Amino acid sequence: MNKLFDLESPIFKLLAKAVDIMIINILFILGCIPIFTIGASLTALYKVTLKMVSKEDMYIVREFMLAFKKNFKVSTAVWGIMVFIGFLFSVNYQLLQNFSGVLYIFSSVVLAVFTFIYLCVLTFIFPYVALYENSTKKFLFNSLIITLSNFSYMLLLIPITVILSTFFFTSGIGLITGIYLGTFGGFAISALYNSFFINKIFKKYNNTNLQ
Repeated sequence: MNKLFDLESPIFKLLAKAVDIMIINILFILGCIPIFTIGASLTALYKVTLKMVSKEDMYIVREFMLAFKKNFKVSTAVWGIMVFIGFLFSVNYQLLQNFSGVLYIFSSVVLAVFTFIYLCVLTFIFPYVALYENSTKKFLFNSLIITLSNFSYMLLLIPITVILSTFFFTSGIGLITGIYLGTFGGFAISALYNSFFINKIFKKYNNTNLQ
């Protein structure tokens, strides 16, 4: 019985990890409330989750807050650019409904390819900002090059994101489920999953300059 409550017991470690995930998730949600700060909140979230998958010791709240403040300016600029590009994609998808036949098929394929590339950059860029210092332009350009150079990892990340997003935003039940899961740790768990693979990408460039 005493081993059950031992700080080094597997059960205690699992409970501690669950608490950490909840704390990170709450911090992320609070950081997103003004909407325009979502980029900074994402960066801070990934700063913490990347350290978690690397098994680095840290004070979660302090690490999150420091990353939020330090990267606020560039993260907000990146977020604004990515939202604008996403808006352009949504406009193009609306215009696509006016096409038919071969033109529709060709345009759909081209748009799908560029959408996938966009999602790759969107998934990778905030973890990148969390760990390195650079200009907004360099962050965008390097994220594009690195994700395209690590296509196999992106195939493990993007399809799951697309499937879950489609489920959450195409039905009332899906939306309620998404809100529930997101509120109770879903955002942090998703970031941890992404961080596991993104961390492998960063390790490939440990001996090179990503600045």
